[in-house]
Parts: sequence; C-alpha cells; structure tokens
Amino acid sequence: MNAQVEQTGKSSFDYEKEIAALRTRVANQDLELTRVSTAIAEKTNSLRNLLDQIHALEIDTAVKRLMTDSCLSLIETETIEKRLNIELTESDSVFLSKLQKKHANLNQRELRISLLVKLNYDTREIGRSVGISTRGMESIRYRMHKKLGLGKHQSIKTYLSDLAVAL
Repeated sequence: MNAQVEQTGKSSFDYEKEIAALRTRVANQDLELTRVSTAIAEKTNSLRNLLDQIHALEIDTAVKRLMTDSCLSLIETETIEKRLNIELTESDSVFLSKLQKKHANLNQRELRISLLVKLNYDTREIGRSVGISTRGMESIRYRMHKKLGLGKHQSIKTYLSDLAVAL
C-alpha cells in the first residue's frame, strides 16, 4: 500500500513537473510568435517606406515599375506570413498534435505545411511562407504523400481534412 502511495506521489510530482515544463514551452513559443509578428510588421513598414521613396524617384518608368512590383511582392509575402502566424487556433493545435502522433516521421516544416494545406492555402502561398519555390513545394508535397502512406490517387488535402474532422 505504501509503495502504491509512494508511486502515486511520484506520478503526481512528475505530472506537475511536466505541466510546468509545458507552460514554460508555451510561454516561450508565445514570446517567439510576438517577436516574429513584430519583425514582420517592422519589415512591412520598411518596405512601404521604400515603396514611397521609389515613387518619388525621377527614374525611367520601366525601372520604377520593376522596383515597385518587387516591393509590392515582398509586402504581399510579409502580409501572408503574418496572417499564417496569427491563424493558429486551439483546433489547429489539436490537429497538429494528432497528426504528429499518427505520423511521427513528419518534420516541423512538413507539419506546418500540412496545417496550411488543411487551411486551404494554395501551393504558391505556402511556398512563399516557407521560403521556397512553387516547384519546391510540389516536391515536398510528393514526399509528404509517401510519408503519409497515401495511395496514388489519394489527395493530401482530403486526407488532412478528414483527419481534422475525426478530432
């Protein structure tokens, strides 16, 4: 009986220790998310200032258009990145946890991509968020298809949506 009480005490202590570690991890991730969001906002503001300065330049119209298009593209990428970082909900966290348990072979980038696929982002937007080309994203999706153990004609998006519904 004393051994069982002692074992229960250790388990309770272990649980408290694990809860404290998880709270610390959540707090650290929250700080990181705030840091990233702030950095993205600062980058976007800098890009908007640069865009204003480009508009004020007395240069060839074609060159000015090329420069402004590049700035606008970068601003769009930053906006998408900010939106992707903010949209993580509790159900998304549960989805990622379940996906990671079911497919432990997926790395962090593949888990993030899986979430974005489930959230209906297209390959181009996901590629921008991850910092790779559309073609690179297609390669990653191909490898993920194999890691998820899907058949030749099964859709990753359908699989992930079904998994999310089964939560």
